[in-house]
Amino acid sequence: MSDSARARRTGPDRLSVALFSVTAFLLVLALLGTQLKAPRPAAAAPRPVIVRRVYVTTVVDKIPAGVRAPATRRTVTRTAALAPAPAPAPVVTRASGAPVK
Repeated sequence: MSDSARARRTGPDRLSVALFSVTAFLLVLALLGTQLKAPRPAAAAPRPVIVRRVYVTTVVDKIPAGVRAPATRRTVTRTAALAPAPAPAPVVTRASGAPVK
């Protein structure tokens, strides 16, 4: 009788339990995967706006009718000659520490 009792097991077989376990795992994995938010691609950094302002200053001189206009002046700028460069420092070697002439 012990042989026939073992042969007549009740319940699902091993293959059915393994397939059910794999199916349940994949189902839970899919549900958790839908809960994740996909990372959004990084937005491009806004480009800096360069504002260029040009200020133009205009001087308008109005000369009254009875007044004589001043003489125009010309300004000439000249570059002065450069002073001669000073003599270079004497060369010092590492071995002696004394200047080389």
